Amino acid sequence: MSRVLALALAWLAYVVPGDRVLGMLAETRSARTPLRVEAKLQARDGKAPAGLVIEIHPDLGERVSDERGGRWVVSGGKATAGTQLPAPAWVPDLAPLVMRRESQLRGWLGAEGVDPAQNDLARCGDGDCWVLGGRAGPAQLWIQKPGLELRKLVGGKATRASYDDWQEFGKIRFPKRIEISDESGSVATLTVQSVNAITLGAAELAPSWVQAAPAAKQR
Repeated sequence: MSRVLALALAWLAYVVPGDRVLGMLAETRSARTPLRVEAKLQARDGKAPAGLVIEIHPDLGERVSDERGGRWVVSGGKATAGTQLPAPAWVPDLAPLVMRRESQLRGWLGAEGVDPAQNDLARCGDGDCWVLGGRAGPAQLWIQKPGLELRKLVGGKATRASYDDWQEFGKIRFPKRIEISDESGSVATLTVQSVNAITLGAAELAPSWVQAAPAAKQR
């Protein structure tokens, strides 16, 4: 066997079916608990606040608040309640970082147009990534090996979200830098300051939480 053929076979051996990647991702997240994420915010919108608190439930979605009194409940990638609707573009959807059910992951990928049946291998940063949707696909999710950490979501010709500089916050591994983009470029960058496990239930993610928001401060 030639050296080139051997290398090609070794490369292919590392590409597993996309369905299996989703299964492994769900397995690694089975013990995930709700999280509170505090982050600084830099946004293209000059009226955006300087910081956000995002509280995420692995199954139910998230709620987002800012220091000016803004509040939003996000479920299925959309703000279902909020002090301003539609929500500003800088309100992040971080639920995909903690979703722990394979059915949820499939639903999210389907909504984003990513075909999980397609899977390629590509270099990303200083490691390798599985590319669900395929490197030539119209929508892609890049997942770094071997830690199964999301790296970027690509839609059309633009990177819509990137998750960089994964590190330990206490005992919780989470990306330090998260960027949201659209066809025109960067919309917002979150620099994560802290990540902590919390207790969060359905009652805390109800629209009544938004309705109980304090009066918004002058911008």
